[in-house]
Amino acid sequence: MVNKLDVVQSRLGSLKGFADLLFGPKDVVAVDVGSYAVKVVLLKREGPSVELKSWGYLPLGSKADAVLDERKIAVVNALRGFFIEKGIKVKDVATALSGNSVIVRYVKFPRLTKLELQATLATEAEPFIPFDINEVQLGFHILNEVIEEGQKKMETVLVAAKRDLVTARLEILQECGLHPAIIDVDSFTLENIHDLSCDPKETVATLYLNIGHNVTNLSIVENGVTRVVRDVFISGQTMTKAVMKAFQCDAAKADDLKKAYGIIVDPTEKEKALVEGNRDALGVSQSMSQVARDLVGEVHRSVDFYLSQGPDRSIGRIVLSGGSAHAKNLDKHLAGELKVPVAVLDPFAFIKGAKAVPEELRSAFGVSVGLGLRRNRDWE
Repeated sequence: MVNKLDVVQSRLGSLKGFADLLFGPKDVVAVDVGSYAVKVVLLKREGPSVELKSWGYLPLGSKADAVLDERKIAVVNALRGFFIEKGIKVKDVATALSGNSVIVRYVKFPRLTKLELQATLATEAEPFIPFDINEVQLGFHILNEVIEEGQKKMETVLVAAKRDLVTARLEILQECGLHPAIIDVDSFTLENIHDLSCDPKETVATLYLNIGHNVTNLSIVENGVTRVVRDVFISGQTMTKAVMKAFQCDAAKADDLKKAYGIIVDPTEKEKALVEGNRDALGVSQSMSQVARDLVGEVHRSVDFYLSQGPDRSIGRIVLSGGSAHAKNLDKHLAGELKVPVAVLDPFAFIKGAKAVPEELRSAFGVSVGLGLRRNRDWE
C-alpha cells in the first residue's frame, strides 16, 4: 500500500529529481518516527535472501511528549546523527503514518481505470472521508473487481491523511537531507512481514496489534491482504499512566514497575503474591489488567466487524508488535482472554545479520522492517 501524496510533484521540480524517479536506485532506508523513539532500518535483498545492513533505535527521551517544534528538532537531530555515524549514503526514505489524522476506508467505487480514478479521486472519496477533502492527501489501492446489484465495481482501499501531518513528516526528512520516496500507513507495512513469515496456504486470518507508545495499530490480514485497519488509543503509555496513578509515581518509576512485575496470569503466582503481601506485584498487575481489558474490548469489536463481512471467516492467531509488545505476560493474558494463540513478533526472524539487535527491542521494529522490505517505485 503506497500513498505517494505530493512527493512526486515536489521532486519533479528538478531534472535530477525526474531522473531519480525514472532510473534511480531502488534501495530505501526505512524511517519509523514514533512518539517514543525513531527506528531506522536499511535492508538489502539478494534474490530471496534479505540482509540487515544497518539499524538504529533512537530514543527521544523527554522529547517524546514535548511540543511539536521541540519534538521535530529532536527527531531531526537524531536522524542526522545516525546517518552520519553509520555513513549511510542511501537518501531515499520509506516512512509511514498513523493516528487520528489518518483514515483508512474500504469502499466500492464504480469500475474505472486506475488513471480515471486518480483523476476523479477527490470527488469519489469525499463521501467517505470525515475531514474537509481540501485538507487531506489521498491515496488508494484497488483490491479486486466485484459485482454488486448487477453493476461492476472496484473494491478499493482508500487512505486519507491530513495535509499538516504529511507536511510535518516531509519537513523532518527534507531537513535531514533525505528524499521521501514512499509514504505508507503503519498497519499496511506489517503485510510485508506477513508475506514472508506465513504459510501462503494458510486459510485463517491473522490479527496484528502494533502496540506503540501513544497508539495501537490494529489490523487483520486475510490471504495476504489487510482487510481491517483501526487505530486504537490504548497503548504502552496508557499502561504506564495506569501504574503511575495507582502508585502515585512518575513515568520512569512506573516503567520500572511494569518491567519488574507485569500482569500476573498464573494463579499460583497470584496466590504467592497475596500470601507474601507483595503489593507492588498485585498493584501493577491490577492496573495493567484494567488497560488490557479495554484493549480486549476493542479487539472484540474489530473481530466482530470482520466476521460480519462474510461467511467462513475466522481469526487463527494474534501477533503483537511495537515497543510495548514485550510488556511482561501481556501475550499470555491476551491469549487467555481472547482464546486465540498470541505471539510476539520478531520482524528480524528471517533476516540475515540481525543478531546484534537486542531481544527486548526487536518487536519495536515491525513497522520499520515492513517499510524496509519495500523498494523505491515498487508501485509501478
